[in-house]
This record gives sequence, structure tokens and C-alpha cells, in this order.
Amino acid sequence: MPVSPELPDHPDYRFTLANERTLLAWLRTGLALVAGGVAVATYAPDLGVRWGSAAVSLALVLLGLLTALAGYGRWRANEAAIEAGRALPSSLLVPAVVAAVTAVVVVVAVLVGVEVLRG
Repeated sequence: MPVSPELPDHPDYRFTLANERTLLAWLRTGLALVAGGVAVATYAPDLGVRWGSAAVSLALVLLGLLTALAGYGRWRANEAAIEAGRALPSSLLVPAVVAAVTAVVVVVAVLVGVEVLRG
């Protein structure tokens, strides 16, 4: 199939590289969430209630894993759209991660409140 003179036979590399940098940001975010989970497990063994530290740690590690995987999925979808010359697909990834992190922060706040009231 002949290539149209208006369209190059490959996507603009700047868009591909920007998409790659965005993927790396999602991976860093996932890694930071995992590191936070490890830190809670290590440095806050009694977080309000006996199971509090374990629950928060597990939530952060799983959230980190899901963030990294979802970022990869978004990268693949964006890459396909860039290569096809389509608009980038919309995603609920950002609101979902914000909601999940907010939920973890609320749980931590409640557990810290319980710890402070006991002490």
C-alpha cells in the first residue's frame, strides 16, 4: 500500500518517547507505593490495631502492583493509538489510583487516631 505524502510511515518519535516517559512515571509511582508498604510493615508494626500494619502494607503493595500493570496497559493502548494516528483513548486510571490512595490514607488516619487515643 503506498504511503500518503502527508503522513509519514512511522509515528512522530516525540509522541512515542513522551508515552514511554509516562509509562516510566507510572512504574515509579507503583514502586513508591510498594516501598511505602514495605516501610509500614517494617517501621509501624502496631498501627492502631494488631492487623492494621499488615492490612495497610498489603494494600500499598497490591496498589503498587496494580498501578504498574495498569500503567503498562495504558502505555500499550496509547502506543497503538499513536501508531494508528487515532486520538488517545480515555482512561479511568488516574481517578482510580487517586481513589485507592485516598482510601488507604483514610484507613491510615483512622488507625493512627486509634493508636494516639490508646497511648
